[in-house]
Amino acid sequence: MPDSHRDSITVIKEQLGGGTHLTSLLFSPGGNVYVLTYQKDGQKKHTLVDAGDDRYHDEMLSILVENDVDPTNIERIIITHCHPDHTGLAYLLARESGAKITAHQAFRSFVESGGSQTERRWLGDFDPSPLRECDIEYLAESDAGDTVRLAEIDFPNLAEAVDIGEGGRLNILGSSKTGMTHSPDQLVVLYSPRSDPHPHVQTIGGFRPTDDIIFSGDLWLMRGPMFNHGGTDIMWHLRVGLRQMRNMMPGGYMMGRDPREQDAKAKDALKRGFCLIRVKPGHGDEFLGSRIIPRSLLADNDMLVEFGYPLSAGKAVLRSAELAPRVSARREQAYVSFAEELTLWMGLGYTPDEISELLVRIYREQSGGGPLVEMDRQERREQLRGLLTRLKGDEAQPAEIRQLAESTQSLLELTRI
Repeated sequence: MPDSHRDSITVIKEQLGGGTHLTSLLFSPGGNVYVLTYQKDGQKKHTLVDAGDDRYHDEMLSILVENDVDPTNIERIIITHCHPDHTGLAYLLARESGAKITAHQAFRSFVESGGSQTERRWLGDFDPSPLRECDIEYLAESDAGDTVRLAEIDFPNLAEAVDIGEGGRLNILGSSKTGMTHSPDQLVVLYSPRSDPHPHVQTIGGFRPTDDIIFSGDLWLMRGPMFNHGGTDIMWHLRVGLRQMRNMMPGGYMMGRDPREQDAKAKDALKRGFCLIRVKPGHGDEFLGSRIIPRSLLADNDMLVEFGYPLSAGKAVLRSAELAPRVSARREQAYVSFAEELTLWMGLGYTPDEISELLVRIYREQSGGGPLVEMDRQERREQLRGLLTRLKGDEAQPAEIRQLAESTQSLLELTRI
């Protein structure tokens, strides 16, 4: 392993509303760390979302200082879930700053006993016991009592909203219960420069949906850690592979499981719950979340799931005479929804040029990933191209929408994606 990991880190700095700055530390390999910086009582303070991987133990403090983050001024560390690539440096940072660690109630068993037998298999050499010395706030679903409803699924508010900067707020949301889960203590963090971050169906004081950010941990990813970096870190791939094999050995019950079924209801609700939102994931680059993807850009596997079939049923079932009317009706619904959503975006204050850029970004981001999703994403790209072609020639649509479709097509060709 090299003496320095500086080449494995991408740093992105940006200005948010209300005088708040966001520094994104994208580690590859390792989990991302996000630093919100703001003024409080005349001092610069920081709130972190996730704490990073222990492999960066010797460098993390200097990395923060180099990026204008004083570790002693960290006041809060929010942990999205207990896996070591996200919580490995929590003890170091809390010890340095005296910061409170905020986590889901289910995080307690990880701290006190190392978690379940399955979770301990993923720990490797990481020892969570020093976290017992830290000031940890465990959030239970009953503490706040209210929920944020996304696509018919309730995400419980785990605590009172946290004020960030001048008017900004963080809402810490628990994940809805599901049978197969990535981690039982998952939470997500929703940032907004206004007090009411949802729903995104109207503009207030110049607010637009892409002003909001969701820090999604590993609940909503475009590329998981296995596909987030090249093959140069051979030891990391080997460790992950061995852990997966150990997880499969007791009866082999995980061997045939499809990771797309993990946290399926919660992930689907996040994807459908926002008209537009910037997503800061636990691994990889920021991407654009939009309900236009599950509503209108349907891959065959998306349709199988919607129709109640298991993914193992195979795409051929969609070509059957029995399902032909249903498939045709769903494609028509996707087109209508696509046109309606673009009209909504215009009403939310986005210019035609901005909407074209958003669509091109969505197109570009529907690529890569693991072998189980790469083909689905290619099909979604094809669906977007087809919808634009139809929209451009649909005289029943307003002229500005048809022109938008044409300009987006031209932009796709120019960028040669």
